[in-house]
Amino acid sequence: MQLSSRLQRIADFIPHGDRIIDVGTDHAYIPIDLLLKDPAARAIATDIRPGPLHRARSDAEKYGVSDRLTLLECDGLSLCRPSDCDTVILAGMGGETMIGILSAAPWTKEKNLILQPQTKQDELRAWLAGAGFTIRDAALVHDTGHIYMVWDVERGEMPPWRGVDSALLARRDPLLKPFLEDQIKRCRKRLNGLQKAATQDEAGIAALREQLAALEEIHREVETWQV
Repeated sequence: MQLSSRLQRIADFIPHGDRIIDVGTDHAYIPIDLLLKDPAARAIATDIRPGPLHRARSDAEKYGVSDRLTLLECDGLSLCRPSDCDTVILAGMGGETMIGILSAAPWTKEKNLILQPQTKQDELRAWLAGAGFTIRDAALVHDTGHIYMVWDVERGEMPPWRGVDSALLARRDPLLKPFLEDQIKRCRKRLNGLQKAATQDEAGIAALREQLAALEEIHREVETWQV
């Protein structure tokens, strides 16, 4: 099985030998890839819709791993137990959806989490910090014209926020420069919109200015890596 760049980057974060639950699995490509590489592994894949699970079942049968893959039609982790896994994967969904799923399953605080939020990254990061999680590692991946963020999360204290995950700076992620340029562009657009609004949100404007300054400072730092 050949995973897409985005799914492969997620799979790279799975600790060897871990039992996984892949939430919102769609075709179950990540669990199937894991089962193909580790004949002793078992996995659970969940989805709220029957259609994706039907496709997942067909794929599992095609690759001969259906006896080691449990498919559950449920909302998030509602049919899963703490003893079912070591690592929980949530990918391809918005940050607010992830917050809802994790909030409803407090036992995930004792698990390794691999998260790939499509939206609301700032809100999700803030929630993780407040819930006692830390981003242990992070990586960027380019796929289908977009740059995606992948987080490896565990229980712990979140490091100070500088406008970008410290793990990306530590690993000198090669995609950090274009990612920052996109974030700066988005921040400037939002700031411009607030400044033109009929009613001025002074607190919001101040926060965006601070965020923009932090992003620009990190961008200047990253540019020195190219020298």
